[in-house]
Amino acid sequence: MFTDRKVMLDGKLRSDHAAKISPLHEGFLYGHGLFETIKVVAGRPVFLAAHHARLTTSAHALDLAYKLPLETLRERLLTVIKGNDLTNGSAKVTVFNQGDTPGELITVREQTYSAETYARGFRLQPRPAGRRVPGLSGHKTLNYLENIRARRAALAAGFDEALFIDTTGEVIEGAGTNLFIVRDGVALTPPLASGPLPGIARAQVLALLGSARARETVVTAADLHAATEVFVTNALLGVMPVTRIDETALTPGPFVRDLRTAYRVLESTPA
Repeated sequence: MFTDRKVMLDGKLRSDHAAKISPLHEGFLYGHGLFETIKVVAGRPVFLAAHHARLTTSAHALDLAYKLPLETLRERLLTVIKGNDLTNGSAKVTVFNQGDTPGELITVREQTYSAETYARGFRLQPRPAGRRVPGLSGHKTLNYLENIRARRAALAAGFDEALFIDTTGEVIEGAGTNLFIVRDGVALTPPLASGPLPGIARAQVLALLGSARARETVVTAADLHAATEVFVTNALLGVMPVTRIDETALTPGPFVRDLRTAYRVLESTPA
């Protein structure tokens, strides 16, 4: 645990209790903002260029004038990581509307997922969900209440993650993850047109496997039961095997095991 947690607010490193954000701007009042959660391995932010690209693209789409260069963001992250003596964990970059110049808050936390969690795998609780809101579903906005409530309900019921399925039976995504099913040796994931977040780990898995072994396609609730293996991804988890969907048990196999090994090598490679 951090004894004197350091954060960076608008480019200045300070103790967390000294960081003050006005409650009068739209970032606080209306959730007008974005965030990126970035894995830290060996004191280094992983896949930072991809996170920066998504953050700046989303900022432009949501009328936030955030144009911080990649290398400046890298320097700021490394300063906060070093200031907290963090080796493995995560950093969170939050950009919020505070007037003409958007605010930026960088925080870090220690590693949370253990080897035992990967050995056990995730248990998913399907939950009904409406179609995603056009213009918002593709961005990691501060309007995250539906996801938080769904995941908390899943945890309370003995699961690890909620899985959103719309009224037509189409699988969208997890509350904080992207879903993949494995069928006939190919990993299938819902297309962005269905409304999932364009996850950083999702994109890395698609690129790592290539078009012969992974593709986007509509995934239905029925497809979940026909899958030989299932896994979820996000920037912190990487590749997490799924061992249960509702009351149906699943057994992780060689596809997910080998993919997880290759992915860990990828995220450990400096970029």
